[in-house]
Amino acid sequence: MNNFWFSIDPVFPAWAFASGIIPLFTFFIWQEFHRRQKFPLLRIIANVLILISILGLLLQPSYTTEKMEYPILLLTKGYDKLKADSILKTNQKLKIISTKDAEPYLTSEQLTSYNDLTDIGDRIRIVMGEGLPAYALDLIDRENSSFIPQRAPIGITRLIVPKPILANHLNSIQGIFNSSGKTKLKLVGPAGLEDSILLTARGLTSFALSFTPRQSGFFLYRLVAQDSASAELSSTELTEKLPVEVTTERKLQILFLQKFPTAEVRQLKNYLIEQGHALALRYQTSKNIFKYEFANRSQIRIERLTPELLMSFDLVFVDSNVFGELSEPEKNQLYKSIHDGLGVIMLLNDIPEKGKTLDRFLQIGSRRTFSDTVHIRFSKSKLYTLPAFPVEITADPAIQPITQKGARILSGYRYSGFGKIAFQLLHETSRIRLEGNADDYVAVWSSLIEQTARTKNEMFKATLRTPFPYYTDEPLSVEIISSGVQPTLHAERGLLPLVEDVVIDDLWLGKSWADEAGWHHFQIKEDSTQLNYFVSANDDWKTLRLANQIKENELVHMSNGEAYTTVKDYEARSVSSLLFYLLFLFSAAFLWLTPKI
Repeated sequence: MNNFWFSIDPVFPAWAFASGIIPLFTFFIWQEFHRRQKFPLLRIIANVLILISILGLLLQPSYTTEKMEYPILLLTKGYDKLKADSILKTNQKLKIISTKDAEPYLTSEQLTSYNDLTDIGDRIRIVMGEGLPAYALDLIDRENSSFIPQRAPIGITRLIVPKPILANHLNSIQGIFNSSGKTKLKLVGPAGLEDSILLTARGLTSFALSFTPRQSGFFLYRLVAQDSASAELSSTELTEKLPVEVTTERKLQILFLQKFPTAEVRQLKNYLIEQGHALALRYQTSKNIFKYEFANRSQIRIERLTPELLMSFDLVFVDSNVFGELSEPEKNQLYKSIHDGLGVIMLLNDIPEKGKTLDRFLQIGSRRTFSDTVHIRFSKSKLYTLPAFPVEITADPAIQPITQKGARILSGYRYSGFGKIAFQLLHETSRIRLEGNADDYVAVWSSLIEQTARTKNEMFKATLRTPFPYYTDEPLSVEIISSGVQPTLHAERGLLPLVEDVVIDDLWLGKSWADEAGWHHFQIKEDSTQLNYFVSANDDWKTLRLANQIKENELVHMSNGEAYTTVKDYEARSVSSLLFYLLFLFSAAFLWLTPKI
């Protein structure tokens, strides 16, 4: 029914014409041959024209014509007029259109809303200024358009907030600040100033601010930026509200396997018990006689490392002496359990020799060094001098460092199957705790323990694809990774529809809108997984919001910005119904007048 140059949109199905109208008019034309009237040929032609006019009214034909559309230069807020002048001088065929919030340029047309992009999106070849918001980018031709951004705004252009943020742990917020001069950044919490940093260089500068929350819950911290050069003149501070969700540390099932008790493990044991972890400790008093300790859990038998025993623990501490005395079946079982997800931290008593079983177990390259101490600072207050194994870990992408002193890795882990094997080269860390520096002691061990422990099996993992900050009446994209079960996601206003990704199985996507600022949440019905998020006021985080938008526009525009020729397009034009009405009228009038002539 359709082809490139001609198409129809019939009022009735085609079979109705073939079985009714056409046979009827064939009969009328046959009748004309048998009538004894003047002008038989003209009467037949008039009948044919009547048939054509009726078919034209019922079939509604249209034809395709070629049209030439000029490419478009889209000006958004903050565009550079000089750059726009330069582009138009070399590309005079560009049509200029601007968004509502952009300053008008010469005779540019203005969009009434982003919905207007639906009609012109395929002709946009250049976008200048701040760019388009993420939800409007889908309305333009990304592959054939280029983006010319404005200069980076002054302020915070990138922000990385760690997840999860744990109570009583040292956490660090990182980011990038675009400074026009000396700027002091401060992180202020509910209890007052947490950390500050002075940025002295102009332009983009990385920063990190540390804090240690003391309890779990939902909090609003403040990020304060002050121009240091004008601070004495009581300049206005730029303050942003930073939402922080503080959670409690996951309670782990931990097993210690030691040759004999040490002060180092005693302090580590006390710290873990205070944090609420469940501990089982085994010391070897003689060849076949063991001593046991249990805390925050019931007693169990741990004479041998069995699959059932290792499956019941999230993390195992084992010193190198005990590892050397394990039977081969136990070593194999330990290695298999690591592949299945168990985390193991090796407490070294000596340097592993090349080719030995322990060296093959760790699979970490190293070389000896003459330095058996390290000077390290875990916070900004105190410098420690601690003993350390005189080895340097060879840089390897497979090794994830936890504690470093410059380029020297002091603790870290590597993956082995689904589990992890970790090492700690520092000694006598117990004295940090004995001196009352609890936060520094946590910095030595907490990250190593948390990241090495068995990963918690979760049915669903929910995250927000939309970068922070979030605003009212703007779309929020939710992403859920499931373990083979379709999730049911509830927002505060009701059930949220989800669509599975067409390429990736068990990846579910949804979209929602918040109607007011403050804390909100999504909840998955199947396992009560809850995703909390904070919606900022529309005037907050303007710089970060703009930086995110510019980055998003830079990522999606694929053209090199040089092909600005006219766009060849085709449009369908309907044949005017008036033509068929007039044709019918004149043909019918001729047939009516013929017998009277």
